[in-house]
Amino acid sequence: MDESRRRAKLYVQNDAAWDDHGTGIVSTSYLETHRGREMVLVLHSEDDGSVILESTVQPDITYHERQDCLLLWSEEDKYTLALSFQTKEGRQDIVEKINEAQTSVSYLIGMQEDEDGDVSLQSMQELTSVDLPPCELSKLDDISETLANIISLPCLQDGARPTADKLALRLEQSKYISQLMELFHVCEDLENRDGLFTLYDIVKSLFLLNQASVTQILLGDEHLFDVVGCLEWDRRVADGERTPHRTFLTDHAEMKEVIEIKDPDIKSKIQLIYRAQYIQDILMPMPLVFEENMLSSLHAVIIFTKSDVISALQNDDQFLRELFQNLQDEGITPERASDLMLFLKEFDQFTDPMTAEDRLAVYRTLISHGFFSVIAMYLAMDDGGNAQKAAVSILRHISEFSPALVREACLGATTNTTDDEDQFLLNVIIDRMVEDCDGDVSGCLAVVLKVVLGLPPSMQQNREEMLEPNMPIREPNPQMVAAYNEFLSVFYRQSMHHLMAPLLASTSAKRMSRDDSRAAGLLRLIMDVLCICVSAHTYHIRNHIISRDLLRRVLVLTQSVHKHLALSSIRFLRQVLGQKDDALNNYIIRNDHLRPIVELLECNGNYNLINSACIDLFEFVCGEVMKEMKEMALYIAQNYKSRLEKITYVSTFRRLILRTDQEKDRQALIQEAANNGTTGASTSNSRRFCRDGSMDDAEETWFNDEDGDSLFDDENPNDDDSSPSSRHANSPSGSSSSQDDSSVASTSPDASPGPSQSNLLRSLPLKPLRRSGAEDDEDDVADVFKNAIASRKRSFALVEYDDEEEEEEEEDGDEEEENGVDASKSSSQSVMEGSPAKRRKVES
Repeated sequence: MDESRRRAKLYVQNDAAWDDHGTGIVSTSYLETHRGREMVLVLHSEDDGSVILESTVQPDITYHERQDCLLLWSEEDKYTLALSFQTKEGRQDIVEKINEAQTSVSYLIGMQEDEDGDVSLQSMQELTSVDLPPCELSKLDDISETLANIISLPCLQDGARPTADKLALRLEQSKYISQLMELFHVCEDLENRDGLFTLYDIVKSLFLLNQASVTQILLGDEHLFDVVGCLEWDRRVADGERTPHRTFLTDHAEMKEVIEIKDPDIKSKIQLIYRAQYIQDILMPMPLVFEENMLSSLHAVIIFTKSDVISALQNDDQFLRELFQNLQDEGITPERASDLMLFLKEFDQFTDPMTAEDRLAVYRTLISHGFFSVIAMYLAMDDGGNAQKAAVSILRHISEFSPALVREACLGATTNTTDDEDQFLLNVIIDRMVEDCDGDVSGCLAVVLKVVLGLPPSMQQNREEMLEPNMPIREPNPQMVAAYNEFLSVFYRQSMHHLMAPLLASTSAKRMSRDDSRAAGLLRLIMDVLCICVSAHTYHIRNHIISRDLLRRVLVLTQSVHKHLALSSIRFLRQVLGQKDDALNNYIIRNDHLRPIVELLECNGNYNLINSACIDLFEFVCGEVMKEMKEMALYIAQNYKSRLEKITYVSTFRRLILRTDQEKDRQALIQEAANNGTTGASTSNSRRFCRDGSMDDAEETWFNDEDGDSLFDDENPNDDDSSPSSRHANSPSGSSSSQDDSSVASTSPDASPGPSQSNLLRSLPLKPLRRSGAEDDEDDVADVFKNAIASRKRSFALVEYDDEEEEEEEEDGDEEEENGVDASKSSSQSVMEGSPAKRRKVES
């Protein structure tokens, strides 16, 4: 095999950096040790052949393949290594050998592989029958090594771990863990540091077995503090830096019952949750990114215990009634209110691991006891303190889980009490956001508003499917749509003026009345909510913007010295344009609402966020010129063409003006054709022909009729003194249609020019054909076709040019003008040669 395939460079992680340790050829070899036959990964230097790396492949080491050529692993929690191979195939060769070696565990426990290279079930059973060493002080190292070997054993194909299962059963039925804790006390009394370090490894391995029964024993009241004491003796921590965790758990960590829990089983489970989380988050080593399931059993104990506690309290109606009665007590002290709300917050957080159906059932139980009334009461407090912050956190948590629950609560409150708008939940949220705009509370409440006002996921998915041409459209739930629309009606009727009040007060004049940081922060939050309204709502926000001239007030914010606020106003205008709504576009054009953006673009300089946001807005209009934004583009070109032409560091405005000029020429040509007598049907056919390139039946017949009326035929063949224009006046006009300019160049010698060319020639000041000779007539005809084709190119060349294509067209312009007359002559000559009547007239 070519050794260049295994050429690799070694990197060693040093904090956040990677140190280069040299380049060489990777190979594998086997060594006989006291454990058996072990595979070693070796990297020999390509310069002098020295050994750069010698790493033993262990079953408990996970080798990660990253990108195309990287192989990454960690050794003994000390450092992380990476091999960057020259080829992907070379890495694959090494990975296959590593997998083969890790599958074989004969060098660890004397097991033999079967013919397929997998660990046989018989060998696994042999390992299962091996007993743990006696629980003695002199055997601590052997115990630690045995547990480490069992943890490193690979799972069977069905994921089973019979060795760990049998060991867990033995530990559960015996007093082995109790004997280990007794050895811990002996080592502490004797100050046996080596023994304490080994006990730390043993207890850590017991958790890493991921056996629920073993974890329950370790977390029990009998062994908990001894287990915590063992985990204090991490050999990587210096003596002066060790934390007395047992002292903290006994002196500081106490369970505080704000509402008495009468069931002792629930109390013990709450204490178990706290201890397990403390061990997982504080005492156990932080798992690597690749070891997310390292403590799965400990995590499972926490999750299931939380679910048990929540289910028990949910079914305790007396407990919930007492809790909410205390929360709604008007004479409650701030300390008592803070304790109760923090308990409710922790109760809410316990629902996170539960399924969506179970969480929904828990929330509906809380709502039936007045949950949202309590939240609204504490939000409305002027000095709620910690209780108010807890209420905000709970409201955000539940709104992110199910915005529909908050909408239902708002609709229910509206149905029950409609007299006082200030008690309406949304108004309470908005008022608190306005009053506390300089803290974290306002930001959380703005998130709640955006989530609740946003489209439900099913409606959002339905809207996205409607934009995809080939995607089947699934209708959302009609009841959900009706409830959402009803909620929007209530919001715009009772809450929108609360949300808009600070904006209207700050922009009553042409300049902002307040532009300090507090006001700017509040207005930015309001603009974020309004952007959600524009993107999610349809006629509600459109009617509100137009009826109250909201955009004029918003664009006043572009004058703010706080750039984030100016960007928010530009983003709002961009959202409005992105709706491609004719009513909103006409409103912007009618009130000239793009003037502040043009002025901001001129005075703000280049290469900054505001400048980029303005250019992005015009770029969107430019990209939609030929679709829904024609009127908007024409309005921009008509009012700001001279000002935008000066901005040349981007091509946006040059392309925008070019496309609007082309659109003007096209519209003028259509209008001119209509003024010259074309009917509505022919105009419709013309537009259709320009769009899809096809022709109607009349045009097809006209082109195929060689002897039909043409540009140079006359109803009276004896009238030789008539001009081409007068002859054309007698030609039929009912078959007029637009024709692509390419059809002129591709006309066969037997074909005649189309009626669309005749319509073009009507408006041209044609000179009478001189009768001195056919050659002069051909020159006049060439001039006619040259001007007609040039006019047609200007009118219908609606192609989106790139900058490079525009430059190439400018360079080829002179060459096209030189060849234009010759091409026109050949075209006119072929047309005249196609008709015998034309030849007779020219020869005469």
